[in-house]
Amino acid sequence: MVRGKESIMCGRFMNSEGREISPSDLAEVQTIQSTMDKIWGINSSYGAKLIINARSETVKELPTFRYMKPCIIPARGYFEWDKNKTKYLFTRRDNAIILLAGVYYDDRFVIITKDAEPQLAVIHHRMPVMLTNDHALDWLKNKNLHDIESNCIYNIA
Repeated sequence: MVRGKESIMCGRFMNSEGREISPSDLAEVQTIQSTMDKIWGINSSYGAKLIINARSETVKELPTFRYMKPCIIPARGYFEWDKNKTKYLFTRRDNAIILLAGVYYDDRFVIITKDAEPQLAVIHHRMPVMLTNDHALDWLKNKNLHDIESNCIYNIA
């Protein structure tokens, strides 16, 4: 668990090698075809803001994401900030890789989020959708989030 003050708030995660990934960085993603590096975030058609997340509730409906393909982002953990801008790193207690659900198009990807689990909601109201090993291949083949649960056990202080 990492804790500290940050002057700006934005999504970040720790890749499988332990490097902190920020929006617009290259990161490894797994697709149905192969593993490749892609840029985290897509440009908004409504302005200069970079879109880094897609809500699980609307990812299949919104035109921005409708034609994107499913991918998996392997991570050691992800960061969230509370309302006081305190930075927290969420990892699995067993330090295993977390499989984050995402979608990609061309050389860019976004991470899919959902409402936070109750024990995490005190820090942030959203969290990445995490796939179990059993659901990962189904996600890549079907782009269907139905019945996919977050089964990760977190190391949070």
